[in-house]
Parts: sequence; structure tokens; C-alpha cells
Amino acid sequence: MITREFATKWCNDLKFAWKKCDFQKIMNIFSDTSEYYEDPFATPGKSADDILAFWEEIKYQRISKLELKPIAIDGNRLIVRWFLDYTDVRDDSLAIMDGIYQVDFDECGRCVSFTQWWVIKE
Repeated sequence: MITREFATKWCNDLKFAWKKCDFQKIMNIFSDTSEYYEDPFATPGKSADDILAFWEEIKYQRISKLELKPIAIDGNRLIVRWFLDYTDVRDDSLAIMDGIYQVDFDECGRCVSFTQWWVIKE
């Protein structure tokens, strides 16, 4: 069973890696993830290369605001509310995103399943 402290640390680690575009740290966070859903209706990523491909987009984000907040814990499942406000450096377009993560951990605290839902306001 995960704790509130564990959930907060996991969110902070992901936030730090995201803001720094630290792909190695992101891959460490998701290294044991066997199902990674960028979108709950899409085919899940199942390999490190699949997961990394989803995260490649962050290198184009000039982040104004990024928040990740644990909102629920049920056993080894964590629900996170996240919010992102950024400028895409490729075309200077602004985007605001709001979403939810459902993250399942194994008994050792490794992320084994990840699903996100999100909306974007461009």
C-alpha cells in the first residue's frame, strides 16, 4: 500500500524531471511500466522506447506552470490531478492542459501501469 508521502514524492520527482526535460529520470520513473496509456482509448505503450516517444514532446515546452497533486490513494493505486501551461517553442503557440493520471504501483513501489486523461485549451 502506498502512502501520501510516497505519492507526493512520486509527483515531485515526475514534475522535476518534466521541467528539466530529464529523459533519463523520466525513464527511471517508468522503467517497470508494462502498460502506459497516453490516452485511455489508444494502444498502450509497452516498451521503454514507446514510453520515451510519448515524452519526446516536452522538449518543445517552455513551461509557465506545472502542477501535479495527489488527490486519491486506494491501495497501490494513485490518482493525480495535473495542470500544465506552456508555450510551444516551435511556433510560439500557447497551450493550457488539465488532466488526471491513474498510476498503479507494485508492492515495491514501482509504477507498473499508467493511464492519463487530459484536455487541452489552445
